[in-house]
Amino acid sequence: MGTSHAATGVLAGGAVALLCGADVPVTLTCAAVGAGAALLPDLDEPGSSAGRSLGRVTELVSTGLRGLSRRVYRRTATPRELEAPKDGGHRHLTHTVPACLVFGLVALGAALAPFGAAAVVFAMSALGLGTVVRPWRAWGTVRRRRRAALVAALVLGACTLLVEGYGPAPWLVGLVVFAGALTHVLGDWLTRSGVPLAWPFTVRGKRWWMLRSPVAFHTGRSRVEDAIRVGALIGFPVLLALGAPLPPAA
Repeated sequence: MGTSHAATGVLAGGAVALLCGADVPVTLTCAAVGAGAALLPDLDEPGSSAGRSLGRVTELVSTGLRGLSRRVYRRTATPRELEAPKDGGHRHLTHTVPACLVFGLVALGAALAPFGAAAVVFAMSALGLGTVVRPWRAWGTVRRRRRAALVAALVLGACTLLVEGYGPAPWLVGLVVFAGALTHVLGDWLTRSGVPLAWPFTVRGKRWWMLRSPVAFHTGRSRVEDAIRVGALIGFPVLLALGAPLPPAA
């Protein structure tokens, strides 16, 4: 679901920026950041788009997060869950609302550092845009599409760093990353596997109850996923046209 997650992150990041009164350049940047943030919960899977994004670095981070998720699962699982324990790795700790909040706070802290906002914008944009354009075969080879996404991310990062008033404020960066990660969790809630959306609260005797939508679908085997991806990518420019603040009159 990587491309679908990234596409919904575009819509979520842009919507958050518009709701906060951002202008068009900042909204475009936030949409790109949201695309990357919507892949962060899958950092608990070394083979995911996020887990492979920076090679060995993110692979080590993914391995560490998966181990942390397993430990937290074992320590917080209820007696009922421990009767038939799960692995507790993928789709557990990083797919909770508190984890999304942590992702946002980490991004906020990074954005407050010197050059931090530009670094977050570049990293999230490169990851997200590279995933969004993956199915666009009309744009040429996979390498060409990745190169185009990288160039776009470099431009957004450079503008954030060098152009005064262009990039999003640190608090907005953190908010967009939180919203993008939460969009991922809600997207997985629509699937058959579900997510521990209520954690750390107990539901029906389970703290890691995998909640799922009443209309859940199978990933990779449903047109619903395609409709979500296309709808999000179409919805963003429509939202931008309808919600972007008008430029001041001359």
